[in-house]
Amino acid sequence: MARIDLKQSSGLPITYIGDDLLPQGLTVSEVSTICINDIRPQLLNEDLDCPEIFYKKYKDIDKDNVFRKKGIKINMYLIYANLAGIEYVKTFATRCKKYPRILEITYGSGTILLQKYESQTNNRVIKLTVKKGDKIIVPAGYTCSIINSRQNSNLIVLEIHSRKAKPRIVLDDKRGMSYYIIRKNAKQEIVRNPEYKMVEEPEKLDMSKLLSKYGIRNGTPIVKQIMRKYEKFTWLFKEDSVTI
Repeated sequence: MARIDLKQSSGLPITYIGDDLLPQGLTVSEVSTICINDIRPQLLNEDLDCPEIFYKKYKDIDKDNVFRKKGIKINMYLIYANLAGIEYVKTFATRCKKYPRILEITYGSGTILLQKYESQTNNRVIKLTVKKGDKIIVPAGYTCSIINSRQNSNLIVLEIHSRKAKPRIVLDDKRGMSYYIIRKNAKQEIVRNPEYKMVEEPEKLDMSKLLSKYGIRNGTPIVKQIMRKYEKFTWLFKEDSVTI
C-alpha cells in the first residue's frame, strides 16, 4: 500500500496510507469516524444504508503544545471518495459564530460550499472548486461543508482556527446546506435542498483576492506561514474580523 508524505503540502509530519493518517511525533487528542447514521439528518436521501463511513476527523493536532501556546487549533479531515446514492460524500455543515477559520487542501480535490442564510430574502451561497494547495478563509457566521466531489481519490483538508473559536454542527433541522452536490448522468450537478423555500443561486468567489487581503500566500503551508509570521495573523484571533 502506497505511503504518501503530506509534510510538503500540510507543513506537518503526517503520512497518508490507505484510509488513515499517521502523524509522526505529533499528538492527536481524538480521531472521530463519521458514519452514515451520524450524518443522515443532512443527506439528500435519508433512507440510504451506505457508504458506512463518510470521513475521519483528527482533532487538535499538536507537537509539544507548540500550537496550543500560540492559541491555535489544528484539525484534519480525511473524506472518502464515494457516493451516498447520487450525492457525493461530504462533511457535516459547521459554523463558527464569532471567529474565522482557514481551510487548506493537502491532498486531492473537491468542492466547498459556504453559506450565510439569514432569511429567504437575505442569504448568500458560495461554491468553490478546490485542489491541492488551495487555501480558503471561512468568515465568522458562514456555514461550511466540504464535499469530495471526486470518485477516484480521497480528500484531505487541514482546518486551523483560534482556540477561542467553537465551530458547531448546524442545520440538522434544515437537512444540511441549501444545496447538494450530486452525480447525475455521469456529470456533477448542484441541486437545491427543498427545505429552503427560497435561496440565492450559488456564486463564485475569487478567493485569491481575499487571501492577499489577509496576508496568506500560495505555495507555503498555512501552518508554516502562521508560525513564521505570527504577527500578520492577528485577525485570526479577533471576532468578526473577515468580510467577503
